[in-house]
Amino acid sequence: MRERSDLERLRDHLDKFLGMYVGLMIVIGIVTGYYAMGWVRLHAGALNDLMMASIYIMIFPMMVMLNVRGLAGAFRNWKVVSAVVLLNFAYGPLMAIALGQAFIGSPFVRLGLFMAWVVPCSSMSIGYVGLMRGDINSATSMVALSFILSLALIPVEAGLYMSTFARGIALSGAALSAVEMSLVMTIIEVLLIPLVVAIPTREALVRMMGRDGFRRISPLFPSLTMIGMFIIIFTIFFAHAGVLITHIVDVLGVFYSAVVFGTVSLAVLTVLFRHLNLGRSRDPVERYRSAMVAILTGIPKNEATAIAISTVALASLGPQVAFLAAMPPSLLPAFQVVFIITYLKLRDRLIKYFGSSPEELEILEMGVGGKVEVRIP
Repeated sequence: MRERSDLERLRDHLDKFLGMYVGLMIVIGIVTGYYAMGWVRLHAGALNDLMMASIYIMIFPMMVMLNVRGLAGAFRNWKVVSAVVLLNFAYGPLMAIALGQAFIGSPFVRLGLFMAWVVPCSSMSIGYVGLMRGDINSATSMVALSFILSLALIPVEAGLYMSTFARGIALSGAALSAVEMSLVMTIIEVLLIPLVVAIPTREALVRMMGRDGFRRISPLFPSLTMIGMFIIIFTIFFAHAGVLITHIVDVLGVFYSAVVFGTVSLAVLTVLFRHLNLGRSRDPVERYRSAMVAILTGIPKNEATAIAISTVALASLGPQVAFLAAMPPSLLPAFQVVFIITYLKLRDRLIKYFGSSPEELEILEMGVGGKVEVRIP
């Protein structure tokens, strides 16, 4: 079992304590922002520039880690593909609509909750699948496929949501069209353009450093994404501390929504996929590995993307609206990481629940290329 590098230790530390750091950024941002509201008003432009810089710090490293070549193997198991697409782009948005109506009063916060659960998974889902001893190759394909589909589906679904469910958002037809166009332009600006730049950047790094060299530095990229997320979350709450205090009920609504979504999703889908069998055979090992791919690339969401889209796309409606929409994806990482870590710690029990054993998974890992290091945070 090889020794982890400093970059791997940094990535694992940030991932393990993601919830704590997100919570700290929120608390520090609110406290300092409340006592600096005058300064915030005078420096709104500089804070906006900091937000934009933080968005690209979040997004670009994530794009470099996205292996689009994995799409070649994405359709080997149509059951996993169908499950991942439905979880990312149907189940998540529908749960956001139901839970938003149940727990959240502000229509703009409800819109933010929808954006938080219509975005696809992040590359960290591949790591979660690896920790659960799932099929990493399939997970890589699912992450790439979900992201590519999101380029088209996010603006379409967000537009449908605003025209159908956002009754509390008083927008004229022209204003609604402008917001929908802004969503499309935001997808191009913060997702598509970085992707177009990141693909040749990744290939150049691989050619220059070799695959082993690129693999050694690859832990740096998710660390940069998380650091960028910390910066923008602090900036968002620092710049709008006064608004947040008047919407504390909606903050509690986001909390209730996260608890229901995380608990119901992980519990119900685990039972469902055990009986549906997403594997290509009846082998319990394959059934377990396929189920972990579907769950861990379908339920955890890339909130960095949701923050970026909410902040930029709704800026035309005013900074307060953009803040309220960005609030749910800013809060959710702190809740999401608790559910994922709890799920990871249940790994051996889940393996047995699916009819396999931890020893069988370990033998399989050794058989496909040597024992891998699997750590539970």
